[in-house]
Amino acid sequence: MRLKKNFNLADEELTRLINEGHSIFHNLKHDLDQKVDQGVFDPEADYKRYEDLVNAWGYKVEAALEGIFPNKLEINNFLRSQPKGLRHVTADKVETVTTKRLGARLMDLIDNLEMIRTSSLPSYLDLPVNTRLYVEDIDSFARVRDVNPAQVKHLLDSYGKMTLGEEKIKQGLEKILNEKLSKEDWGGKDDDLYTSKVLVNNARITTAFLIKGQTARYSVLQLKHCGKKGDQIVSLFQSPADLFVVQFAGNISESVIKEVEEKVNQKRAQGSPACYCIMNGLDTARLLFAYKIIS
Repeated sequence: MRLKKNFNLADEELTRLINEGHSIFHNLKHDLDQKVDQGVFDPEADYKRYEDLVNAWGYKVEAALEGIFPNKLEINNFLRSQPKGLRHVTADKVETVTTKRLGARLMDLIDNLEMIRTSSLPSYLDLPVNTRLYVEDIDSFARVRDVNPAQVKHLLDSYGKMTLGEEKIKQGLEKILNEKLSKEDWGGKDDDLYTSKVLVNNARITTAFLIKGQTARYSVLQLKHCGKKGDQIVSLFQSPADLFVVQFAGNISESVIKEVEEKVNQKRAQGSPACYCIMNGLDTARLLFAYKIIS
């Protein structure tokens, strides 16, 4: 059976939830110890507050598991109780025993979730590569997932365009991919960057890039801007690649996206695992910012 989302995204989500669970446990323990030392622990009110925090985290985990796995098995494994005697709860004060048991239960749930991440997750097949990938779907660009649009707003003008030339963008991509080979910028080339170092779903995929920077006077990339009758896109698809990336420092029109998608579908109809990615100015800014190419 296949996962409902990309393996790496699922692994990141589960890791984040595990860390969140540990944080809740340590905050709960610190708060409990402090209140007991000060003699202000309220068994009823404080326990209810702790329980609400643990339950809210648990519901969040259940929702995540529902969105990742194809059946309920992992949710059931998450909620299962550990064998008796695995956790020993001791307390000097009777009123804290129930709360400490809640903490022990939280640690059991965290252990269960870690087991799901390390043992269950790898046993499922990853999602097949979609026809269209977004920049976040490319493992080689994973850091972009941590950069939101607001963080790069200062790098774009009112039309959503970067003031960054093609060569700078190309050099940035080569640095991110650790690609040493570079093509000269000449009109007869099939692509601007060709590499076998891109990773998608933990597997290498040969990739061809069409790169266009701010030197263009237009803010929206149209087919007419891609050579005569879009022949730059035609040339791009003559590259021996499986992933085709069209990048522009501004916005990219629907006509360009449609042309790229049609060519990918033609390749797929011939048995090729072809796919494509559209990188507009915002995507480019987020990516280069994530890898400290620009700031």
